[in-house]
Amino acid sequence: MINFRYHLVSLTAVFLALTVGLILGTAALNGPAMEALESTSQGLRDSNEQLRAQVTQLEEQLGDEQEFAAEIAPTYLANRLTGRNILVVALPDADTRAVDGAVEMLGLAGATVSGRISVLDDFFDPAHADQLVDLVDTTTPATVTTPVTYDGVQAMSHVLAAVTTGKAGGTTVAITPGDITTVTTALDQISMLTVETAPTGVADGVLILAGAGSTDSDAEVRNTGMVTLTNEFALDAPTVYGAMNSAGDGNPIATIRADDTGTVATVDNARFTQGQIAAAAALGDFITTGTVDHLGIGEGASALLPEAA
Repeated sequence: MINFRYHLVSLTAVFLALTVGLILGTAALNGPAMEALESTSQGLRDSNEQLRAQVTQLEEQLGDEQEFAAEIAPTYLANRLTGRNILVVALPDADTRAVDGAVEMLGLAGATVSGRISVLDDFFDPAHADQLVDLVDTTTPATVTTPVTYDGVQAMSHVLAAVTTGKAGGTTVAITPGDITTVTTALDQISMLTVETAPTGVADGVLILAGAGSTDSDAEVRNTGMVTLTNEFALDAPTVYGAMNSAGDGNPIATIRADDTGTVATVDNARFTQGQIAAAAALGDFITTGTVDHLGIGEGASALLPEAA
């Protein structure tokens, strides 16, 4: 009869055999396995080093290209916007350095910046739509007729465009400094707008600079609002929409290019010096010849820059 001691000895023997097999197997495979693993790791390290070197080279090349663009900008842009008043509007996520660069390029083209404002994220928040509608009722100048709409962004954009450009729906309207202050101050007080350079109420053209658009849960509504604002300014003056890039689903520049109504010119690489030059040049083309350019490196762009004037 098999007793408990027999079972215990048998189990011990099984575990001992497994242990010995594991040790022998590990010893037999350890060398080739480790060599293969080390070889794979070294290959990955070499590949990463190569990719880093390529990225560094591309960054240096981009830097050289932007330096070259900056050097030729004064000659290329000369007289494209001489005597023109340009309103600069920054939208959410527009790189401040890029906006500064674009303003510099406008100056090289001979333009005068007739105002610089930043429209903030809360302006496009659907939760504030009713607040904008109420604001329209209390801030619209007597000389401006707002569109019949329940869209707060559209109505307020119409008023903001009117007081900063001196036109409403393309028709010149009488705007006083008090009208401008009333609208901009009201928006500033509810964190929807900041004023970097007070608008004069006169604009021959508008340069709108923006990030890649919203990606949060209300992204579609917010991005649509940015397109709506752009279109309201475009009703009053030749307008260029300059995006930092064209990447991302719902990027407003893609919508503007897809609609292509011939009322908004676009630049999709305004983050870089070359794109800032393109924005100033495109605005010059639009104002002087009515040509609506779509410039940059993304889908829908026809060229990097317009032809020299």
